[in-house]
Amino acid sequence: MRTSRLTTLGAALIVLTLGAAPFLASAADHLDAPSLGSLTLGSLKGDRDINDVYVFNGANASKTVLAMTVSPAAGILGPLAFGTNVRYTIHVDNTGAPFADNVAYVARFGAPGTGPNGKQSVMLWRNDMLVASGATGNTVKILPSGKLMAGLRSDPFFFDLLGFRGSLGLSGSGGNTLCDASPTDFFASLNTLAIIIEVPDGALGTNIAVWATTEQLISGNWVAIDQMARPAINTVFNSTAADKEQFNVTPPSTQATVDGGKFVNNTIAVLTALSGLDSEGSYAPAQAAALAGVLIPDVITYNTGTAAVGPLNGRALADDVIDVELNITTGGDPLGLFADRDATGGVPSDCVFAHSDYLATWPYLGVPH
Repeated sequence: MRTSRLTTLGAALIVLTLGAAPFLASAADHLDAPSLGSLTLGSLKGDRDINDVYVFNGANASKTVLAMTVSPAAGILGPLAFGTNVRYTIHVDNTGAPFADNVAYVARFGAPGTGPNGKQSVMLWRNDMLVASGATGNTVKILPSGKLMAGLRSDPFFFDLLGFRGSLGLSGSGGNTLCDASPTDFFASLNTLAIIIEVPDGALGTNIAVWATTEQLISGNWVAIDQMARPAINTVFNSTAADKEQFNVTPPSTQATVDGGKFVNNTIAVLTALSGLDSEGSYAPAQAAALAGVLIPDVITYNTGTAAVGPLNGRALADDVIDVELNITTGGDPLGLFADRDATGGVPSDCVFAHSDYLATWPYLGVPH
């Protein structure tokens, strides 16, 4: 979608589409819980709303990139600045379940204008040790080895959101349907705020699990606000507002067991219901349970000595997570867990593909529009 067309459509169209449908219509994790804002302009708490998390090998294969994006449609709906009372954390576990964050990178930001040329100041801690200090938009050295960039970037996420809504018979689709004559990537001209870290593999370990959180300073206490790793887990599998809010404050170490396995049971129920929409029929109970055991707890697993190949080994910018999500939920089974379900396949694609503005080298996410 061209920037001029996006401007013509206006923010009202984005409000109508983002977060308004029950299944995947709020994209990866955008607006996944009510506390992150309603669809009223100006109500979005975008500086606390995690959009996506990425984990992949850098241009130098001996280094790993960790990235989180926040603020959906930054500059249109979401803010153009990081929150000054928000703590942004990328958690890394290299010990295995139950996923304690033995490595944590925490970013904090000053008010706009506190850095050079009116930028925001940024500080980064690793396990409570200050390892980087600089300004948004700049490459900042991470001690003893690594680099950080935080600021406005092109949103790497891709999805035919309007076509999806049209295929579900929801309003605001403009007559589009999935894989019609003119598939449109709704996010192609949108920006996001990104925190991008690149460090040597040895700083993280070999087999790691990664997730991101935001916390807000309220009355002197850090209060959990949002959490995600793999795309659309909370968006798709938790249907009530209360469950979505609880999921966002439940660490991966207890997501599988809290409240009698609530989140696992929610995932099984949704997988069973949605997989019945295609010709293969619903997942058998054992199949749904096995897949739920992969999806919960919500972490991105990655072997830092390899190239990222989602959905079970990292997440690269070009990974087509929507196609994977559509296939998992309808029973297409791209993970190859259930060979008997592969004969006819599931929903194959939304027919939009990776953006062309990703960078082959640092900072990897495209320049903002």
